[in-house]
Amino acid sequence: MFQKAFAGERRPLLSTIATALFLAFQSSAVFAVPVDVAAQPLGSALRALASLAGVQIAHASDVVGTLQASAVKGDMRLEEALRRLLAGTGLEFRKDGDSSYVIVRAGHSEKVLPEMVVTATRTERWVEDVPASVTVVGRKDIATQQVQSPLDLLRNVEGVDVAGYGSPASLPRITLRGVGGSFGGSTSQILIDGMPIESPVAGIHQGIQVLDLQDLERVEIVRGPASALYGPSAVGGVVNFVPKRWRGAPGAEVSIGAGSHDARLFSAAVGAAWDVVDFRLSASDYRTDGYVAQPDSDPWGSRDLASRDGRDKKFGLTLGLRPAANQEITFSARKGDASSAWLGGHPNYRFDNDSENYDLGYRFELGERAVFKVRLRHTRQSTHMLFDDEYVNGNAGSLVLAEVDDRIESHDYLDLQADLRLSAANLLTLGYAYGVGKFTSRWEDVIWGGSGESISKSKLTGIFVQDEHQLSENLTILAGGRWDRYEFAGDSQNGVATGKDSKDKVFNPRLGLRYRLSEPTSLYATVGTAYVPALNFLKFRGGGAWLDNPDLKPETSISYELGVKHRQLNWSARAALFHSDYEDKISSIRVGPQWQFQNIGKVAIDGLELAFEGKLGDWQPYLNYTYTDSRIKENPSDPLTVGKQVQRIAPHKLNAGVVYSPSEQYYVRLSGRYVDDYYFNDRNTDEARKAGHFVADAKIGWRLPVSGPLRSAELSLAVNNIFDRRYREQQYEYMDRRNVWLGLNVRF
Repeated sequence: MFQKAFAGERRPLLSTIATALFLAFQSSAVFAVPVDVAAQPLGSALRALASLAGVQIAHASDVVGTLQASAVKGDMRLEEALRRLLAGTGLEFRKDGDSSYVIVRAGHSEKVLPEMVVTATRTERWVEDVPASVTVVGRKDIATQQVQSPLDLLRNVEGVDVAGYGSPASLPRITLRGVGGSFGGSTSQILIDGMPIESPVAGIHQGIQVLDLQDLERVEIVRGPASALYGPSAVGGVVNFVPKRWRGAPGAEVSIGAGSHDARLFSAAVGAAWDVVDFRLSASDYRTDGYVAQPDSDPWGSRDLASRDGRDKKFGLTLGLRPAANQEITFSARKGDASSAWLGGHPNYRFDNDSENYDLGYRFELGERAVFKVRLRHTRQSTHMLFDDEYVNGNAGSLVLAEVDDRIESHDYLDLQADLRLSAANLLTLGYAYGVGKFTSRWEDVIWGGSGESISKSKLTGIFVQDEHQLSENLTILAGGRWDRYEFAGDSQNGVATGKDSKDKVFNPRLGLRYRLSEPTSLYATVGTAYVPALNFLKFRGGGAWLDNPDLKPETSISYELGVKHRQLNWSARAALFHSDYEDKISSIRVGPQWQFQNIGKVAIDGLELAFEGKLGDWQPYLNYTYTDSRIKENPSDPLTVGKQVQRIAPHKLNAGVVYSPSEQYYVRLSGRYVDDYYFNDRNTDEARKAGHFVADAKIGWRLPVSGPLRSAELSLAVNNIFDRRYREQQYEYMDRRNVWLGLNVRF
């Protein structure tokens, strides 16, 4: 709900700006400010007050329900206004940081505040109320880490395997719940603000590159099958990156930094929020000389001759407009431009990535009974690659002889959703999704004299439904499913069709139960399915050494999970046991003198996840452990892989750390992660074995004294890979050794 912050007619813009500027320098939690919130549904009133005061007030829709708030008017502190709004509702607020509040039921004893999550059910829910294994990396956790990419934030999360690359502009690849890779594309879906960033035919997978770390509010990781809500490529789960919206008075934020390998960063953001409009505009520029990722020659003789330099520029704009009390229109535009050496010291081994993303959304709230959402997204990704195998080995080579490969992917996506509260105990979610994707690859091989273009197209239509029903005070059931229809246009090369059109239909159900044993403890059980589509180029290969297989089916999985969550006083804990059967895996097999892609593979996964986090005085420790037994059960294309571990999946993973913050002036974060041995091939041969490694990181932040127009200033020092470990995440490439970063963030 987006109710007017002031009753009656809106104040003139200059008056609103003056109020916002005053709030920029005076904390509304301490000083009295003019408050004028009309009588309305409580959810609307809380959002109106948050917009006025420039703070975040988190509340779950099932907690607020259909409660009404009385009018609150006068000069008062923010917390006094909150008390008046919540009077007689049975709710109370808890402070969570400098500018955040959480609304909870009165009488709750926990001091560690619950976290809000949207991704697990597509509706706002506390993490403890969701029948799934969920982790939220919030703004505070993001601020106390020094990472290069948003995907690097997942390294300290249970159930996630991360494989980084040595090139500065390359993004890590992530895998959830040990499902491994697929010929059909990604097995774990990445979202920005709840929507996919690429189509299944994408051959680039750089869409997250549009999102700058300074624009990131939080990350929600939902482990387990998610095709019942999000469609394809969600066998292991989904990761949703939620961007920031500007809150409160007009202001600006500037960050500068410098570190190892002559790395330097400049980023800035400006924005403001009033009762009818808010905006955030940001830009950043990162450059580095890079490091040597492949010092030794691989079996083909390739190696780095020098460090891998790189640059990464980003631009972002978000805009929110509220033309009426219960309506909001949102728009965002993001662009990323990254360039890097593919192999250091080789001018003909480079790539350039360009990504852009445009969103348009509309939200309409019918009191507390219904919420309707319409969202449109257009994405475009392109990669320009230069490479020359003839001149890579110990030779700088010639750009004239370099092979050129341009890859372009575009995706248009429509998402419709209706959340209907049929009763206080029943929420029905209905949705429709439509997506069109196109992937084009153009290449020119100067050495061999060839060139060409290939095009792949896809069309998706999805319908989903989810019913969340509270059967009793302690028992809640969640049931739903999604029906997807895929259409693939026949692939073409140089304008000549190499494949026929094909269609697939898939239905993926999900059932979850949550039972509250006591106020702080709940149990849950869930079962669901997921899939990865069978792409056209796998079905139709255009003759030659390959046979067509129009009957190729999507890869499918079914997963079972049991879990427990506990949150009390100053700590919280969670545990989950899961099993997945990943079937109809696509692989190539010889059929006489030719080859063909067939559904011949099967993987079985058993796992355990444990996590703990809490607060002991000034110390905030965390610890999580993952055990994943992911093994190949069937693979006629290579019987020697049966019974072996799936490649790039670590059986054991342990994360531990602590944040020490004795005052608002400074903090110290120490964190470490152990990743067990794993293999770079499915046969698990000795030469493909990667030894386990332990990496420790540290960061210290100081809040400097400020005055005048400055809101805050923080100086930070980070040291990653403290013990200078030499380890790999790709078969022939080593990750960065010890590196140092010094940064300064100033807010006006």
